[in-house]
Amino acid sequence: MSYKLGEVPPYHADENFYVESSLSMLESGDYITPVYHEKKRFAKPILYYWMVVSSYEIFGISLASARLPSVLFGVLSIGLVFLLGCRFFGSRVGLFSAFILPSIYLHFQISRWSTTDMALSFFVLIALYFFVLLFQTNFQKNIYAYLFYLSLGLGFMVKGPPAILIPGLTALGFLIATKRKSWFVDLRVGKGLIILLIIIVPWFAAMLGVHGEEFKNHIVGNEIKNRLVHDTPFSFYYIGVLFRYQLPWSLFFLFAALKQFGFLGFFSKKGIKLGERLKDFLGNINRHIKLLFKEDNEPVLFCYIWIFVCLILFTLLRVEHSRYMLPSCAAVAILTGRLFAGIEKNSAESSEFGFKVSTVITFIILLVSSLLTGIGVFIFDSIPAELFILPVLLFSGALALAFCSRSDLPLVFPIALVLTLTMASLSGDVLPHVSRYPMKKFASHINQGKFKGPIAIYKLGSHRARLGILTGRMVVKLNSPEEVEEFLTTKQKIYLVIKESDWEKDFSKRDMKIIKKDQIGSKTRIKSREIKDLLDVEKLGKVLSSTENIYFMSNK
Repeated sequence: MSYKLGEVPPYHADENFYVESSLSMLESGDYITPVYHEKKRFAKPILYYWMVVSSYEIFGISLASARLPSVLFGVLSIGLVFLLGCRFFGSRVGLFSAFILPSIYLHFQISRWSTTDMALSFFVLIALYFFVLLFQTNFQKNIYAYLFYLSLGLGFMVKGPPAILIPGLTALGFLIATKRKSWFVDLRVGKGLIILLIIIVPWFAAMLGVHGEEFKNHIVGNEIKNRLVHDTPFSFYYIGVLFRYQLPWSLFFLFAALKQFGFLGFFSKKGIKLGERLKDFLGNINRHIKLLFKEDNEPVLFCYIWIFVCLILFTLLRVEHSRYMLPSCAAVAILTGRLFAGIEKNSAESSEFGFKVSTVITFIILLVSSLLTGIGVFIFDSIPAELFILPVLLFSGALALAFCSRSDLPLVFPIALVLTLTMASLSGDVLPHVSRYPMKKFASHINQGKFKGPIAIYKLGSHRARLGILTGRMVVKLNSPEEVEEFLTTKQKIYLVIKESDWEKDFSKRDMKIIKKDQIGSKTRIKSREIKDLLDVEKLGKVLSSTENIYFMSNK
């Protein structure tokens, strides 16, 4: 997960907040109030900022250091899902789950972002782990209850209410579903609230004392009212997220879920009338749901409640961010691992239609991906040697999957290894090559000269944030020629980043000198009559590799 961690510039907007605000915190010595570009930021609690600051102090200030806390929580989550899988279904399921989780795109990718999401997911997971320990010891050990609330509190100080709502509703829903009437006493709710208050109140009290009404109005308005009352329409967005961001594992998970709830029974019986088949089908679903509530199936029930809580909670809130489903990935990994462990014990289940379809689609995904990446290698110029491995890796994965499928060997290992290595290559090798990174060169010049004057960037979108992170400086974004002219009127030394075409068109008469040059990928519009030409690999390569010059300029 940490492979070439700092090579890719921040391409998620939220990374800017934590990378830059933590740097500002380190420089100012104010470890209470996050500040982003000289503006106070009240959007999230303080704990994740402290983690990034600690990483800066230990490993030095860099993008990789800012992302290390997320990597750490991503790795720790793998160990936790192994322990939880073992607790629920045995060591084999634990092992399979530990291989599946890091190869889920959502988990792998977000573990490489300097955002609160992976830390939140970890604290949700560890809270649920301590709840399971408490439940399996028949609520006799106080320490597990206290650790459960400690995890909730720390999670809250990372990202607020979701850290309490997800594990809290999951645990409560499970206890109600299994008819534990003494849940309030069993969970030590009174003592738990005291633990939560001890963890949460101090920072909020400090912020209220320092910022008063400004902080209170933000919490009540932005963080409570605006998140609950808004015009975003209701949708099933998160069902799509659950499926597409966990491919191809979601194919096997879907098969396992349909089988678990009895939905496959409709196709199993033939030769009877439609009405009788439908009646039998509904009865089969009812029987399967009742089986879930038996004591032997409680771990399965717990995992499904966990997933449903995430789906229902964020669907009702109507805030659509794919990363919000990250806390459900561990449950999906465990249930999918259980499916493969069951097939390993009873190989006849691998011949079931749903499992075969999932395997074939996974094979096709790997094979087509290997062909597309192979074509890409020949299209682009000056390809690094590491990129030649990608099509070979995917093709080898497809072959290994086919071999294991025919030999009754576990499919988890080839799929998980290929997916994890592929995502590592895409994140560490492909993205840095495809996404040109000129701000790195410009930032190096600024940092070496210890420049403290104004810096601006003209019409270059996210490059402003990237330059700001690499220099630890505020970078102004200019959107019009008038704003550029106003910026250039100053007598002090300034730096300006601008595309060559924009400079030559509007500002070529200004007295500025070019300090450094670089290139960025250009956005090329393809006309309908030109599509046929792109079947020519050479022409397609030129289109995809097209660049334009970018200037790093100064007035002195």
